[in-house]
Amino acid sequence: MPVLSAKKELNYLRILFFLFGLGIMSWVPRFPEVKAALHLTNGGFGSLISTGSLGSLISLFSVGHIVQRIGVRKVLQVASFFLAATLTVLSNTHSPLLFFFANILFGAAISAFHISINAQGFNYQDRTGKFVITQLSGLWSAGALVTAFLAGFLVDRIPLYIHVPLLVITILVIELLLIQALTPELIKAHQNTKLEYKLRDLIQGFSFDRIISFGLICAIFLEFAMSDWATIYTKEEIGIVGGLSTLPFIIFTLTMIFGRFTVHYLLPRITLERLAIYASILAGTSFLVSVFIARTVLSKNSSLAFLVICIGFALAGLGSSFLGPTFMTAANARSKHPASVVIGHVGVANIVLAFILKWIVAWTAQATSLTIGLLIPGILLLTVPFFTKALKSV
Repeated sequence: MPVLSAKKELNYLRILFFLFGLGIMSWVPRFPEVKAALHLTNGGFGSLISTGSLGSLISLFSVGHIVQRIGVRKVLQVASFFLAATLTVLSNTHSPLLFFFANILFGAAISAFHISINAQGFNYQDRTGKFVITQLSGLWSAGALVTAFLAGFLVDRIPLYIHVPLLVITILVIELLLIQALTPELIKAHQNTKLEYKLRDLIQGFSFDRIISFGLICAIFLEFAMSDWATIYTKEEIGIVGGLSTLPFIIFTLTMIFGRFTVHYLLPRITLERLAIYASILAGTSFLVSVFIARTVLSKNSSLAFLVICIGFALAGLGSSFLGPTFMTAANARSKHPASVVIGHVGVANIVLAFILKWIVAWTAQATSLTIGLLIPGILLLTVPFFTKALKSV
């Protein structure tokens, strides 16, 4: 079997990360349409969206071990298929019950693909000595950005039930071709054929790194909240309709990409630990101040409020850009387990915490307003400095 050059392998991984973001985020900018089709309130929709965490939890708990058992290639192939299939259902259904089950499968497929592709990224990083995880995460964000632009352009032109299925099926074909091309370098199945991963073994082998898990969720929950609520917030709270309502999310994602691709230029001048402290304070403060001003001082001037939100979201994206990948790199450095297992273990804690926080945000928004609900991720970012000592191992 031919061996890929390191450059070609990295290029294929870059494309896979890009397509991963392009596909799974394709429906997010059109959440207002999804919510309307399901006839749900903010609280109901937020709760239903959070059910994807159930599938993610199962997947994160087991897929790292499954990768060790059967290898990365098979997991990526199966996950790619289910991502396309479930997104097709989610973008077409009017039934909350069908949405519930499809969203659980969607969450499981996301986590399976996430674990596998990141395990391969860490494998490449370890083999070559090149720090590429933050860059690869940036390409995921680039895919999310492109799909946000596309959705914003298509929102009044092509129905959701045509846009998403056509896109994800095209992505599926490309992903399967790339996975096949990467086969020579993909992590192989564990050579010990007597190794069996039973539920008891998974539970006994589970490890919980508290400083990493709490630091990670505080660092990245704003990204989750922006994915779920940014477009709805802009439309319902600020009063901006049509394709322009996706602009704050696009700007947030754009600055996040910029940060992930450029953070390494700062590292010779400042330690990663101290940079994370400054960046999290910048991100949290910018987000909270912009949301507060937009809904209080500028509540009667939607255009100026929209401008303030765009600026605040831009700084929040820039400041939080590298925090998540950095905490994941620290988790891998601090653990004795293979990267696929580490990603799964950290992901289990992360998804449980995210599930709880998503419900809190959703029902806070329902009981008060979405503006109040979105203060939560901003406050969490301000707590990141308490966990940055974990980054000394990076």
